[in-house]
Amino acid sequence: MILLQARRRRLASRGMLPACGLVLAVVFAAGFASGAGSGQPQPAGSKERLRELMTQRYEILQRAVQNAKLLLGQGRMEVPTFQNLTDARYRAQADLSETAADRIRVYEELVDALAAVQQILDRQALAGRATQVQVDQGKLTIVNAQIDLERLRLGETPARP
Repeated sequence: MILLQARRRRLASRGMLPACGLVLAVVFAAGFASGAGSGQPQPAGSKERLRELMTQRYEILQRAVQNAKLLLGQGRMEVPTFQNLTDARYRAQADLSETAADRIRVYEELVDALAAVQQILDRQALAGRATQVQVDQGKLTIVNAQIDLERLRLGETPARP
């Protein structure tokens, strides 16, 4: 208790006590805001909770890909990083798909999107701005997506990356 009072006095003398209170208030409000939109918190192990988390993952990846696209256009992001985000975003979308036909459609879009990104990577390699390892990793990402697409078409579960 004495140490806590001494710490408060030190923070107050430096003018930091109001700032600490503000930080705590923002963190506290953020906690309420994150839980307020969902009504009642879902119990652990529920399908609703799983769906909520999968939706949250997809929304985060959707924003990340949009921002990464801008950065890529400005030359401020590596193509392999963008390709990984694109792969994760489509896989998250496929996880949210309710039917096998929807999942197959999403994986077809994934293969097309990865192929488009691979073209950028191939051009960068020709210009000397990407390594052969990066090109091969990009090709591997496409082949993995194609394998998962074929598994879906056969009625199997795709492998997780």
